[in-house]
Amino acid sequence: MFMCVRFMATICPSTAMSHTLFSYLLLFFLCHYMSSCSKTVYGVEEASDGFHSTPVSALLPKNKCSVPAGERSPGLRITPKYGPCSRSGHTQPPSSHEILSRDEYRAGYINSRFNQYTPQNWMDHGHPHTKLFGEDGNFLVDVGFGTPPQQFKLILDTGSSMTWIQCKPCVSCLPAARFDPSASSTYSNGSCISTVRKRGYDIAYGDESSSHGILGCDTLSLEPSDVFQKFQFGCGINNQGDFGSGVDGIMGLGRGQLSTVSQTAPKFNKVFSYCLPKDDSIGSLLFGEKATSLSSSLKFTKLVNRQDSEFYFVNLLGISVGNKRLTIPSSVFARSGTIIDSGTVITRLPQPVYSKLKAEFKKMMRKYPKSNRGPEKGDILDTCYDLSRTKEVLLPEIVLHFGEGTDVRLNGTRIIWGNDASHLCLAFAGNSFGGDSNHTIIGNRQQVSMTVLYDIQGERIGFGGNGCSQ
Repeated sequence: MFMCVRFMATICPSTAMSHTLFSYLLLFFLCHYMSSCSKTVYGVEEASDGFHSTPVSALLPKNKCSVPAGERSPGLRITPKYGPCSRSGHTQPPSSHEILSRDEYRAGYINSRFNQYTPQNWMDHGHPHTKLFGEDGNFLVDVGFGTPPQQFKLILDTGSSMTWIQCKPCVSCLPAARFDPSASSTYSNGSCISTVRKRGYDIAYGDESSSHGILGCDTLSLEPSDVFQKFQFGCGINNQGDFGSGVDGIMGLGRGQLSTVSQTAPKFNKVFSYCLPKDDSIGSLLFGEKATSLSSSLKFTKLVNRQDSEFYFVNLLGISVGNKRLTIPSSVFARSGTIIDSGTVITRLPQPVYSKLKAEFKKMMRKYPKSNRGPEKGDILDTCYDLSRTKEVLLPEIVLHFGEGTDVRLNGTRIIWGNDASHLCLAFAGNSFGGDSNHTIIGNRQQVSMTVLYDIQGERIGFGGNGCSQ
């Protein structure tokens, strides 16, 4: 009598069809019960060994815009604040040290929102005061206010809910465009949202930078087909700080009642997506159905609801370097939570997590010489290489493992930062501001050229491959 034994099975497949059926059943069992199958978002093509060969020149900033003049992008056009595609006049960016110093201030301020440190006593606990503005976003969109529309360049910010611009007459204004209420036939002072009873606003971003003013109500023009009457915004008349020239205010895309997302909800159902461009390209900001049309190509993870928070939280479960998953309990990430933020540049990790990531990355990059350049005071990037004599570098990919089996693979400029081949650094840093909060913050460097879709009512965030113009 013929006998056949199969592991974890009581059937004996004897035909080609039964072999196929058995294989599918076994695969289903493994995926469903052992969670070994994941939904992968390929920021780059997957490498079978967890490494990618990357030209060193591809890791450096470009000096020419790759997008032809006049080329249109779907939705609102997102331009980098710095670089050859900038429309703010900043073709030459500040030094890396200056950008990262500002970034450190923003990360510190985000943490201060959730622990015992206020922005002021956070500075008193070992973080030096700086005049650099904590809201120095890297990506701008053009929108119109009033009738007829007056155009302004606003920083795109998922960490703020108030949209504001400077208004005439100004008590103290920054060198940027100013909205003229008298030139708009639809403007009115005060609140146009029944549940908002205040008439003014007062925003401090963590240092001495701030915006104070009155609430204004007028028409918001995103695109010719997307015009919103009675949009509530901040009309700044007393503003302090430094956004940099060419920046006129903030577009708040947070979860609060006054955010652009909430006020346009009747039409857009609290759905938007963006693709943040590289310095030599342009991106796009989409709302409503235009954003939803991308959903079939995205992989989603759940939004974590945090009461009274305007930030977007997700479940990060783990991280891999190359093909090796770091031995980190998921509870480490869950303790304070993980924020997706468009305004933070470099991803911040709890210090124990960053230490393991750095150690594994250094092990896989050991054949490349370390940078001889000593760190400047306040530098946050501490794992740097001299690749000036290297044409192609074999980089280990870094994988972010989110809930619902969604893996986001990062490589190239999403994991490397630098303006000089002799000093290229791992684009992650430890988050060690102290207090009860030590959040993971997914920065915009790790989101560049990726489609990120926020579906607030559906309580999910989606990730996809390249969604920017090339």
